[in-house]
Amino acid sequence: MEITRTSPADLVRRILAGEKSAENELVERYAGGVRVVIRQSAPDTDADDIYQETFCLVLQKVRRGEVREPERLSGFIVSVARNLMIDHFRRTSKQQAREEPAETAVLYSPEPSQLDRLLQEQRKTLARRVLAAMPSERDRTVLFRFYIADDDKDRICEDLGLSSTHFNQVLCRARERFRALLEEMDSGKK
Repeated sequence: MEITRTSPADLVRRILAGEKSAENELVERYAGGVRVVIRQSAPDTDADDIYQETFCLVLQKVRRGEVREPERLSGFIVSVARNLMIDHFRRTSKQQAREEPAETAVLYSPEPSQLDRLLQEQRKTLARRVLAAMPSERDRTVLFRFYIADDDKDRICEDLGLSSTHFNQVLCRARERFRALLEEMDSGKK
């Protein structure tokens, strides 16, 4: 039996109508992406707090009708998570500045260092090379549209003629092939 996922706009509409199951579906649907976004910047000790705070705030805003473009719900959720991380870094920096003597205080910034930016650019370049080297056009399309272009899963399924379950299988296999090719290229075999 195939489980059909509602569109983000439908999910927002259901939450506004007071459906608790829609709230659970929102958290389940976007949990993985939010964890990835948070873990990229936040230390493990703070990641769970920011994760929980993100969904609390998102659900409050959805319930109050503050989501202007429900069809872009994933972008809205990511921006809430990023804003909470920035706020967390600001609070942490201020607290550390108060605790450290002025002459030994180190300025902390949520911005990545030059080295971090360089490494991030190298990872992006390698990811682009791996994506371009993938032999399957469908793998390239699915990975690009889902992870880079942030297209809606339902739209991708419709464009490629896939069911939701089949899409999950295609995405999983494409990620496995990407990971294997990445490891092969990273180790210098190619």
